[in-house]
Amino acid sequence: MTPNNSKMLLEVFSNHEALSLAVAKHILALVRNKPNATLVLTSGNTPILAYQKLTELAKTEDFDQTFIIGLDEWVGISGESEGSCRYIVEQNLLKPLNIPESNYAFFDSMTEDLESECKRVDDLIFAKGGLDFILVGLGTNGHLGLNEPGSSFDSYCQVTNLEEVTAITGQKYFNSSTPLTKGITVGLKHLLDAKEAMVMANGAGKADIIKRMISEEINEKLPATVLRKHKDGLLWIDKEAAANL
Repeated sequence: MTPNNSKMLLEVFSNHEALSLAVAKHILALVRNKPNATLVLTSGNTPILAYQKLTELAKTEDFDQTFIIGLDEWVGISGESEGSCRYIVEQNLLKPLNIPESNYAFFDSMTEDLESECKRVDDLIFAKGGLDFILVGLGTNGHLGLNEPGSSFDSYCQVTNLEEVTAITGQKYFNSSTPLTKGITVGLKHLLDAKEAMVMANGAGKADIIKRMISEEINEKLPATVLRKHKDGLLWIDKEAAANL
């Protein structure tokens, strides 16, 4: 289903499990079709089941030539922390499939030179010829990655100031209270430039922002609307997230 005045393709799945299996199969088909693909993958709770299903379906050799980049990180939080993008993607996908560290990269969120770190990941993406696929989740404030409301659609990798709702929601990934103030993230221009971009969302808590993402004017105050500008944008959600459509 394509929303009005949009190139974005909307698919609604019966539940989170069906959605996760479909995402896993989609990623696997992509890397089998183009073994040297460059992917950006997100963290958070939404994609974990998809990664687990992918590890059940895939073989390590499927990813021999594939390069994976982590979408974002909390600034000042180590990649070894249970709430980091690196930790979540490593534990649920990369390590179970024995993908070597030479085949993936994440932001160094502990560096004092964040701008150089943005340039490093930008240069990595450009050197790979751009992204073949980017998977992002959806924040309740409409952020994609840690591109918060007001983020330019023309920004490549960037450092952002986190909104209070993002900092509060982010606490669920940590075992103890953790101050979150800034993020470092693959920017929306990389998403627009990617050959294919997918936003994945599930649960009733995402129903309001899904409706806004589809119905409101495309604008930087609601970053998720950028997907409607993409030449091959996919919005894959479950029935609970589609409740207000």
